[in-house]
Amino acid sequence: MTRPMPLRSRSALRALYAALACAALGACADAPSAPESFVREAGGATWVAVVEPAGLPSARTWLAGGGAEGDAARATLAEAARVRRTGAIEASLALENRAAREAAAALTRAPDAQVVLSALAAADEWVQRSSVRTAGARFPDLARAEAGVRELAARSRSLFAAGDTLGAVRELTRAAEWARSWAPMSVALRVVRDAEARIDATPNPSAGLVRARRLLRGAREGIAIGDHARALQRAMYALQLIEQEGR
Repeated sequence: MTRPMPLRSRSALRALYAALACAALGACADAPSAPESFVREAGGATWVAVVEPAGLPSARTWLAGGGAEGDAARATLAEAARVRRTGAIEASLALENRAAREAAAALTRAPDAQVVLSALAAADEWVQRSSVRTAGARFPDLARAEAGVRELAARSRSLFAAGDTLGAVRELTRAAEWARSWAPMSVALRVVRDAEARIDATPNPSAGLVRARRLLRGAREGIAIGDHARALQRAMYALQLIEQEGR
């Protein structure tokens, strides 16, 4: 457990956090060219995604300081990369989340304060981006995730102010995992799985469904290489084809 920080240091760090948070939110407002969230209609459903803010922590965030204590997390990350190359994206993402938890749990010394504060600012920014879509009681599932991230960020902030930086890191890691479940890549995977299930439920797929299946393969390839825009576009188009075939 880390030692409590002197009160003067805590005040300085709180001020630094406030400055980082304001800077992050201000940059968000001043950059309309980059979408922060979006909604798409396809397959009789409405799909919503929230783009991951810069600074949201991952396993690599906590491993950046080096040290043998992160060996398990590094091994899990390597396995995630290997699994991704096979096309098993869902399994790869699960391993990346596990690596983040392992890296956070393995820390024996607190990361630099600015790293933690930047991660807190990113969690706050994610909540703001999500709230644009959940206003008016829309998207209840996303609203539950938003409430969870907000609560974990608040808990992390309290722990950090009390001098328990390692505890703050663990809460931030949980918040980031929840937030990433609404990233474009995660949403694209949900669209792909939904479309694949619809095709699989059809005994004799039509030419349109065969074409949709090819689009879904392309969507998975896009997810694998990080081209989430292409992945979502193809997955949505596949759902539209499936919906037309069902009419």
